[in-house]
Amino acid sequence: MYGGIQGRNNTLNALQHTGNTNFLTIDLKNFFGNITNSCIHQTLINCGLTWSEARIITRLTTFNYSLPQGAPTSTILSNLAFASCASTLEIFCKDRNITFTVFVDDLTFSSTRYFKHYTDQILKILFNNGFYVNQKKIHYRKNCCEITGLLVKNGRLYLPKEMIAHINKPGIKRYADHVAKMGSAYLSM
Repeated sequence: MYGGIQGRNNTLNALQHTGNTNFLTIDLKNFFGNITNSCIHQTLINCGLTWSEARIITRLTTFNYSLPQGAPTSTILSNLAFASCASTLEIFCKDRNITFTVFVDDLTFSSTRYFKHYTDQILKILFNNGFYVNQKKIHYRKNCCEITGLLVKNGRLYLPKEMIAHINKPGIKRYADHVAKMGSAYLSM
C-alpha cells in the first residue's frame, strides 16, 4: 500500500512496476462510500481496540454510515479495511509472479509475462471481499501504462505530456525534480 502512508507516495507506487511490460489497472468504485461504519468498527476491533474504543473512533470518522471522501482519516482507515483483501491479492499475485500495489482506490498489477487471463479471478477476489470495480476503469496494457499519474515505459518513469507542457511552473517543476530523483524520470517519451 502506497497511499496515505508516511514515506510512501504515488512515485514509489509507480516505481514498483518499472521492470514489467504487462499491466492491469483497476479503479475501485465508490471506494470510501462502500466502506461502512460497521466494517470500520470491526476493522478497529481486529486491530486490538475494545468494542467501546472502536465505536468512539468509528463515530468520529464516519458520516452517513460510511467513510467520507476527503476526510484526513479516511485514507488510513480504508487501508486498514482493505488490508485483508490486499493480502489475499498479494498471495494470488506472488504465486503468479505478478507485482501488485495499492494506492488508495487504484490497484496496479504488472508482470514481465502476459497475465490478462487472471483478470476475472482478481475481480472475483475483490467482489468476494465486498469491493466493487469501476468497469470503465479496468485496463490491460502492454509496454506502457499510466500508474498513479506517471507513465511506466522501458523500465523508467515518465512525466505525462500535460505536465511537460507546464514544466516551468514552480509546483510542477518541484514535482518533476522529486520524480526524477526517485525514479530516474524522463521529461518526454
